[in-house]
Parts: sequence; C-alpha cells; structure tokens
Amino acid sequence: MAEVTRVGTDSHVGHASPTPNPFHQTAYAEGSANVFTNGAKTVRIGDKTSCGDPATAGSSTVFVNGIKVHRKGDATGGHGSWVPNSSASGSSDVFAGG
Repeated sequence: MAEVTRVGTDSHVGHASPTPNPFHQTAYAEGSANVFTNGAKTVRIGDKTSCGDPATAGSSTVFVNGIKVHRKGDATGGHGSWVPNSSASGSSDVFAGG
C-alpha cells in the first residue's frame, strides 16, 4: 500500500521544461475541503501542486469525495511545457491500497 499525499506537506518529484526554465519541485496546493490526512487536506486526482501540476493517478479502491486518492508514486500530468512526473512523498502512517 502506498502513502497518502497531503496538501502543504508533500510535493511532486519535480520537473524541468524542454525550454530553458529551471527545475522545480513544489508542494501540493489543492485537496479535499473536508477529508484530512494527519491534519492536512487529502490530495485526489485533479488536485494540483502550487506550480499547477495535476494529480492524474490514484488508488483504484480508496476514494475521497468520490475521487481516487493520490499517493506517493502516483503520476502527475505536467503543465505547459513541463513534463509529467509523480508524487514524491506521503504520510508515514496513512496508506491506501489499489
């Protein structure tokens, strides 16, 4: 089972752009308004990092507000010319299978 990703605490792996933009790694900025993991909003598919990288993969069996939960290692979609990557971290004691 993978670690559940949280707003403000966890980040994506980071990415660079094919254009001469600097590499960056940012924290998740969006999540559920009413479901929390370790006191932080729980990230779901469609929620974004502060740079705009959207969560695009998640648990096939665990949902928050009807949306798949995003976990450490789950894919992100990239944005603009920035390439997709994945969640780099998650809760050390809350896990989601699937």
